[in-house]
Amino acid sequence: MPQDYRRRCLAKIHIAKKELGLTDEEYRDLITSTIPGRASAADLEEAELRQVLDRLQALGWRPRLPRSGDRPLPATVWKARSLWLRLYELGEVRNPRWTALARFAKRMTGITDLRQLNGRQAAIVIEALKGWLERTEGRSR
Repeated sequence: MPQDYRRRCLAKIHIAKKELGLTDEEYRDLITSTIPGRASAADLEEAELRQVLDRLQALGWRPRLPRSGDRPLPATVWKARSLWLRLYELGEVRNPRWTALARFAKRMTGITDLRQLNGRQAAIVIEALKGWLERTEGRSR
């Protein structure tokens, strides 16, 4: 197994542990229940690392979008982000992260990466967020 892949998997597992707020005991229980006989991610094979990552995702952890310095985010993505954060402030959205917005956009357009939305697709996402915000603000008046 390439060391680079193994290192990335282990890093993701430890990031997920932290973001899910798992204690050391809960973390070891998760590994043992996923891969019987193992209590440490360091002891896992490539397929077993993938199983643990899948289990962490089933618990609600989502890996972040990879950063891309060579391709800045379009203004339409920033607009969608500001609407998303406004909905978060109003308590309508539980997760303010980029990944949650990306999942919302994927349900609307089928596109996973926000940077790949074309103008029409970005408009669909923005209009859906605006409509949601209007309904939310209308209820609070």
